[in-house]
Amino acid sequence: MEVSKIRQLFKKYMLGQGSGTENHAIEDWYQSFDAEPLPQMDEAEQQQVKREMWLHIQPQIIVAKTFYLTRGWKRAAAAVLFLAGAGTAGYFLAIRSADTYTTYATRTGERKTIRLADGSVIVLNAGSTIRIPDQLQRKRKLQLLDGEVFFDVNTNPDIPFIVESGPLQTTVLGTSFNVSAYKDVHTLSIGVMSGKVKVAGKGSMAQVLERDQELVYNKISGELKVSPVDEQQPGWKEGRLIFNDVTFNDMVVLMEKNFGITITTTQEHVRTTRYTTEMPTDMEPAKAAQVLAAIHHLQVRMINQHTVIYE
Repeated sequence: MEVSKIRQLFKKYMLGQGSGTENHAIEDWYQSFDAEPLPQMDEAEQQQVKREMWLHIQPQIIVAKTFYLTRGWKRAAAAVLFLAGAGTAGYFLAIRSADTYTTYATRTGERKTIRLADGSVIVLNAGSTIRIPDQLQRKRKLQLLDGEVFFDVNTNPDIPFIVESGPLQTTVLGTSFNVSAYKDVHTLSIGVMSGKVKVAGKGSMAQVLERDQELVYNKISGELKVSPVDEQQPGWKEGRLIFNDVTFNDMVVLMEKNFGITITTTQEHVRTTRYTTEMPTDMEPAKAAQVLAAIHHLQVRMINQHTVIYE
């Protein structure tokens, strides 16, 4: 990646303006930075950089850029100097006033309820990551980076509640809805339990969803489809994992997120099967794999946390 492009993405990253893809590009770049030589800095320069870093970007680093804290500060300084170039102190001062965010994440099989400062409540499904602004009284724009989240939004007509999830942006005033946006699943869905939401995507007209409606977006084809739903709560909130005619690849992602098992197969028939079933999310992983296979007249072999499905 060209230096100018990295600098551009880095600035958006620190200001909280980058998309999920752009943020991941910067994080991947930073992880590879150990292979790059450190700039030569004398002790005075090192101390100056250290002071600037901790005075001007520590708030952003603590809440949302934790990989800086887990690595040596000289390595972080080298990356920041490389990106910022001349006028480093001025650049730090410019971003000091930027919005800060807190990132929340759930592990495999974990669900987490978070009560926001504005009175809204969100519930994260397993394997989910969301980025929330610290100053909700000024800005209620959340970024769902991966996974699935249920939102019960407190009404505030003056400050719309916005959820960014990949290519789609959902805007509400007060309602409850669910967004499923796992990065490795080929569809993205938004379902409304109460109130109304407006969903907009790049290059498409905004869709208004009402209670008991669900929008499904196909990431591959770009197709949007709205259909009725008959559940007052998403199944996962009630401890159920539901597959409704899902592909093998999507099933694999969701089984890993919920049960921590990796599923593979060498059988083309297994890969082309569409999966429909329902199971408790507190089921033992091996049992869950066996139930899934039995319903579809398949067999499984467990190797530690790895499951092979075959006919």
